[in-house]
Amino acid sequence: MAKPVLFVDEFELSKIIQKLDNISSKLDELRIKENSGLKEKWYVTDDVCRLLNVSKRKLQDMRDKGEIKFKKTGKKIYYKASDVELYLEK
Repeated sequence: MAKPVLFVDEFELSKIIQKLDNISSKLDELRIKENSGLKEKWYVTDDVCRLLNVSKRKLQDMRDKGEIKFKKTGKKIYYKASDVELYLEK
């Protein structure tokens, strides 16, 4: 017996893909939280900008130059507290 063919228009397909991307991002965030546990604290961009007294653009330049380590999950960027402290000690 032949399987039925399902047709999905481009708009619906893009909505499905977007939802899958969101799920993937959330799973990545959960993995970071689970892996870090009590061992390591993580900061988001706004926190690091305040701690280092730099703009978001300057922090992006620092990432691009490899001056500060980071982890990107989906659209969110995380920084280990220990890496931020190391940068502050320089």
